Amino acid sequence: MADDTPMSNMQGPTAVQLPANIQQNSIPQGPGELYTPAHDYHTSVPISRQKTLVPPLTLGAYSDDNLILEPPKEHSFEIGEFVPPGFFDRAHHTWFSHHASTADWTYAQRREAQQILPFLYLGPASMARDRDFVRSEGITLLLSIRDKRSAIARLLSGAKVAEELGIQADAIDVDSEQELISLYPSIIRGINQHISSGVSARPDLPPRVLVFCESGNGRSASVVIAYIMSMMNLDMVSAMWAVHHRRFCIDVDESMQTLLQSYQAILDAKREVAKARRQEVTTSSSLGIQPSSRPGGQLAKKRSFIEYDCDNNTPIHSGHNGFSSQKTVIQANDDAEHLKQKPAPFIERAA
Repeated sequence: MADDTPMSNMQGPTAVQLPANIQQNSIPQGPGELYTPAHDYHTSVPISRQKTLVPPLTLGAYSDDNLILEPPKEHSFEIGEFVPPGFFDRAHHTWFSHHASTADWTYAQRREAQQILPFLYLGPASMARDRDFVRSEGITLLLSIRDKRSAIARLLSGAKVAEELGIQADAIDVDSEQELISLYPSIIRGINQHISSGVSARPDLPPRVLVFCESGNGRSASVVIAYIMSMMNLDMVSAMWAVHHRRFCIDVDESMQTLLQSYQAILDAKREVAKARRQEVTTSSSLGIQPSSRPGGQLAKKRSFIEYDCDNNTPIHSGHNGFSSQKTVIQANDDAEHLKQKPAPFIERAA
């Protein structure tokens, strides 16, 4: 039966009486009134300042983002610290000059190797197994930076390819980044020993070194950065940007950056020691006093991963971790005239 109540007699809904113990809340008028925050929230993203590598003006221009590396004007370290005797006579200054324009980076390039300097390449382990690449680029030394567990499993080694192509290969085996930083000087000496040995794939090319790890982005990248810092007289940020410019995918995390900053402090200390020693020798010479020298008049040097007989340039392949089992000392002039001057830089031979 239909309801005969007229529409005009209908009333609105009756208000519900709430119990006394329940408080009625008003409906929020905007998004900010939906709830009361229990904690303080930050609306800015990111919360902490992120580190950004800005290209130094000495390496290029901000506008075009080009990379310009020039030969160092001086080598502040003593002979034997990073370079063997006669290094600046055998290595050409153009090997330390590199100009590179900005190119579009693609994801596939992380699987390739990039040229950082005319004689120095950085890439993943897969490129060390690429015989066509090694042959075409004139690589003469495959240098692996690997974990000791990989060494036990005989992984990340370029020995097989090197044997097939008649070139050299070696590996630096470490347990941690802290151990790696202690090996930077010997690795750098080994690279410089190799490129000054005269062993090149073609007469028109210098000896070339491919530094690699599993990805080519971690420990091997830190080795190349350390090399640039030591040989090009660049600070950590400038050296990192130079390598990052050529290989965009390198992954130098906060812990590795801290270690590289520590290495920069070590380099600064070595420069100060060399400077003080030169000043001491200069003062002694002016007073007619025989300068103090190291025992036996020799410059002690830890063995690098590739050693050469100074008499006949015959390569002597090293033992575990790239260090020769034979105790050898490289002779170096320790007379007053030698110590008064810095090692001759490339720029003096550019003319």
